[in-house]
Amino acid sequence: MAELDFEMKLDRMFNDPPALADSHAFAKLVEMRLDRGWNLRQIVMGVAGLIVGVIGVFQLVGSRFLFNASAEAGEQMQIFTDLFRQVERAGDMVSMLPFGGQAIWMAAGLGVMALAFAVARTVEELK
Repeated sequence: MAELDFEMKLDRMFNDPPALADSHAFAKLVEMRLDRGWNLRQIVMGVAGLIVGVIGVFQLVGSRFLFNASAEAGEQMQIFTDLFRQVERAGDMVSMLPFGGQAIWMAAGLGVMALAFAVARTVEELK
């Protein structure tokens, strides 16, 4: 079985295309083609964005979305308050467990470390 470092180095060598003599001229030609008509495209896209924005504002005002959203905000606040109280009760239940909060923090820290090692391993294998 071949060595992993050697295989990765070999893959990198064959994945890099060789530099051609006229690569700078080709890059300039592509840039010139891309720059052609850029100002006209910017103007057309700006005008289209403005028209769509105005239509969107009229749709929001016409649908009374803003007024309905303010009514919904009160209901959402009540739901959020109830959820916060449930989380607070769950925190009280955790403190009643036979092990302390240190064990939970240690488990969370070990989970973060395992995730960091997994990310480091993935990045190392991508090189």
